Amino acid sequence: MKITLRPSDDISEEIMKEIEKQVKLVFHCPIAIKTGFNHLSLAYNAQRNQYLATKLLESLATSEKRHDEKIVGIVEVDLYCSHLKFIFGEADFNSSTAIMSLFRLKQEYYGLPADRDLFITRACKETVHELGHTFGLQHCSDLRCVMHFSNSLADTDWKEIYFCDKCRPKLRI
Repeated sequence: MKITLRPSDDISEEIMKEIEKQVKLVFHCPIAIKTGFNHLSLAYNAQRNQYLATKLLESLATSEKRHDEKIVGIVEVDLYCSHLKFIFGEADFNSSTAIMSLFRLKQEYYGLPADRDLFITRACKETVHELGHTFGLQHCSDLRCVMHFSNSLADTDWKEIYFCDKCRPKLRI
């Protein structure tokens, strides 16, 4: 099994190295960073000034993907899905792909001073959460489990980066 992180070109190598390191600690498998994920314009909705996550997921599920590979696209744009105003990310179990946005994870988005460490922690938690979905996990009722649904950043900040005792055995690794 292999995990591939596919950042858009505007995401720094430093941020990607931090995410790679944390994802490796959680999943204990090879992690690759493959740059050049630039299909964003296909998903842009000018009326909302946001990007439809489902469209980005479709562009990640390519024929080049290995059957035992999980892919997470990481973008710096505001994502939405049809039934929510915004989302931090979305995953498709069938294609083993996920998309995660850094856009609303930064303190600056909310008019607060930058906090690099908090931002990196949030990005890592949301990446692990979306990967959990690609392994077949659903949302968890345990507020501390990484698979708990984040309605807000407070939820993301409260949960841990690890799977709870109920979710960990369900991982299909």
